Amino acid sequence: MDTYDPEQALHDVITTVRGWCERGGDTLNEIDRRDFVDRVAMVCGWAPDGTGPALLAALNDPSGPYELASPQIELLPEATRRAELLAVAVADLAGGDADHDRRAAAAMTAVENLPRRPYSNETPWDRARREMWTRAEQLLAGQPVQVRQRVFDALTVPGQDSDGRVTLVRVLLSGGGLDGAAWLGRLGGQTWLGFGGWSGRLKRFTWESLQAEDRAGRSHPAALAAWRRTRVEHNVRDLGDEAETMWPIPNVGEQWADRAIADIEAMPPERRSAWHALLAHCPLGADKAKPTAGWQKSARLLLDAVGGDEFAARLDDWLPLVGQARSLPLRMTTCCNDHIADVPPRMLDRYNVGLLWGLIWLRVMVPPSEETLRSLGQIAERAARKIPGHGPASPKLANVAVAALVDTDHPAALAQLARLASRLTYKSTLRIVEKGLTKHAEALGIGREDVEEMALPGFGLPLADKLGDSSYEVEVRGVDAVVVWRNADGKVVKAPPAQVRKDHSEELKELKATVADVGATLIGTRDRLEGLLRRNRAWTVEQWRERFLDHPLARTLARRLIWTVDGVACCWGGDALRTVDGTVFEPAGDATVRLWHPVDDPAAVPAWRDFLARHTITQPFKQAHREQYLLTDAERATGTYSNRFAAHIVRQHRLNALLSRRGWSHVRHRNDGASYQDPWLALPDWELRPVLHIAGIEDQGDDLMFDTMGTDQLVFLRGERTPVPLEEIPAVVLSEVMRDVDLFVAAAGVGNDPNWYDGGPHGRYRDYWSQSSFGDLTPTARTRREVLAELIPRLAIANRCTFTDRFLEVRGDLHTYRIHCGSGNILIAPDDRYLCIIPDSAKAKEPEMFLPFEGDSRLGEIISKALLLAADKKIKDPVILHQLAL
Repeated sequence: MDTYDPEQALHDVITTVRGWCERGGDTLNEIDRRDFVDRVAMVCGWAPDGTGPALLAALNDPSGPYELASPQIELLPEATRRAELLAVAVADLAGGDADHDRRAAAAMTAVENLPRRPYSNETPWDRARREMWTRAEQLLAGQPVQVRQRVFDALTVPGQDSDGRVTLVRVLLSGGGLDGAAWLGRLGGQTWLGFGGWSGRLKRFTWESLQAEDRAGRSHPAALAAWRRTRVEHNVRDLGDEAETMWPIPNVGEQWADRAIADIEAMPPERRSAWHALLAHCPLGADKAKPTAGWQKSARLLLDAVGGDEFAARLDDWLPLVGQARSLPLRMTTCCNDHIADVPPRMLDRYNVGLLWGLIWLRVMVPPSEETLRSLGQIAERAARKIPGHGPASPKLANVAVAALVDTDHPAALAQLARLASRLTYKSTLRIVEKGLTKHAEALGIGREDVEEMALPGFGLPLADKLGDSSYEVEVRGVDAVVVWRNADGKVVKAPPAQVRKDHSEELKELKATVADVGATLIGTRDRLEGLLRRNRAWTVEQWRERFLDHPLARTLARRLIWTVDGVACCWGGDALRTVDGTVFEPAGDATVRLWHPVDDPAAVPAWRDFLARHTITQPFKQAHREQYLLTDAERATGTYSNRFAAHIVRQHRLNALLSRRGWSHVRHRNDGASYQDPWLALPDWELRPVLHIAGIEDQGDDLMFDTMGTDQLVFLRGERTPVPLEEIPAVVLSEVMRDVDLFVAAAGVGNDPNWYDGGPHGRYRDYWSQSSFGDLTPTARTRREVLAELIPRLAIANRCTFTDRFLEVRGDLHTYRIHCGSGNILIAPDDRYLCIIPDSAKAKEPEMFLPFEGDSRLGEIISKALLLAADKKIKDPVILHQLAL
């Protein structure tokens, strides 16, 4: 090999670092000090032909040829010590006398004293670095396998990376003979082979190690799982096809997979073999929407070998566990090779997703039960749910679960699709749901909305039964489903007795699943009913009674709403339909029914609010108390756009969540110069498309995703671009769209966030925050103030409370507090000093009281804060106490 001139290299190092000293006023920072010691030790320690000691002697001689700055002289002892240790290590590696332990230690010393690999040969130091690496490679390649094994195990640690490690790993592998068992153990906790520049070098070694361990009868399930995920993520097609058939076939670490593995391993060999063959067949179509005829034909034979009933029973036990939190934690690379973070527990294994693809299609080849279809609906919902920073857990799994529901001719499948239509926000999966509902509608010759309404399950409500000596009843409270348990004496108890849990575990499991389904369906139905307020939807009396008023589930919501029957407004009061004055109302058989909206009958609003109070009806959403947004003179002047909600500052992630919840289409905006579509809402009944213009303000830095956005004009379009004059927009449509946008700017606005009271970044939004938090009340806030004015007098703290135009004022023992009826933020009178109380800190128990509507969390928050502050001497929260004492 070419040898470098160590004397020239040392001169180069000393001159370079001395220049740093001169620029730094004869000082070196900590990094530069470390760099000087490293360079001197490497030049002298790796010096060829035993020239290192002479170089060190000359370097330490005050009269020698090297001119050193004072910081360099100070560092000479440490540099000399390091160089001598390195020289000994190089000699041990090159000689024949050292044992394996000493060679392994010497090899690690040599590795730790290698410089960064140079990109050029321009300076003596660059040439020295290049030849140090060449020498190190030669020495490591020539070491006995036991030594190379120890160095390999020390270097191949996930989360640790350094310059040139990929070269060292290649060199260590080049001599052959390394055992991969320990490496597989380290790999098992990783998502895939992709956590360092060196890890890609280990693909073949990893696969060969897995094969060797498998032939030896040793199993590495976690490492096998990591290898399979590597093949999926990095498209490794030239290695590892046999990995798809190695046991265990499901990748360990997910609850459903662990259960499946345990169940199959407990089977007799013949049955275990049949299951093995069936599972090995499943992943082949993972990227296809539906299985091919050939796949189904082969699958049928394998399914027959397992047994249809046996397969169905096992799958129905495994599927509810899909999407639950991982049982085996994993780590993965984040921004760069040495930054490793925990994988979110709900992140799904992509290999297992492919396996589930086949299992789901196999399951619907055997007549599925209602339990199966419920599980598919839950899988679709979990897989489409977003994981912060990662997007949906698994769009592919969500899509296949929905596709299987669409392909299944069963009323429960249709019911799940109808539920998912109101629950999903992930667009590609939602499109499959909508196409499925349209497909069923066309097959039945009815509209899609009719299919959704007809498919609403009743869950056998009212549900009541006995288990052992105890009884239970499922009650719907608002949009929640709860189980009320009674013991043998008829006394209400908090939970089923231990004996019931022991003797009726399966029945309890089914009951729990049903109650969860009822709750989820109630929320979806509530949201769909509220969405009808902006629809031009009507029913016959027969349809209305069947789908809403008398439906076991829907009636718990529909009987708390106001309907218009041929222009006559009515609501269920007591035991019958009644008009606003309490008169019993019997609709004509040929009448047309619509959902009542206050914009169409504003004069009747006070009377309907009194009706609700008289009959203690809590509406599932605001209807009689719904805000009305009427056209303003300013909007008549602008003609085709509204600036009513322009110039507000909102947090993008909160805005997007609200847009999804209210059915608006949107994309995330990034600060990358691209053009992004503004949020918009499809209103096909009216052939309109409202669009809210927004623009990015500040991004998050790392991924350029805008954190804050500014709102601008609201316009209504017909077709793709034709703006419609606001005066031509139906009043109910204008009001509902305006209400949505008001919700967006209020709930997503930085003024709604107590953590922004300092004005956010650099305090630039302090004035905006103050105005949003304590300014004039919006229509929603005015409604809330009206309701609070009705509720507060019923509380024990009523004599401590008064109302101003914007605030609920509460007199405590220490201070008087002003709670804004819009934001819920608090000022301490008389100086209007801000008091930060996050909602979780307002833990005063809310009293039982009648509320006219559900869904306004801010209403309950303000009541809780009022109760807390009225008894301010009893507050124990140290953060609040510190603020009160200032």
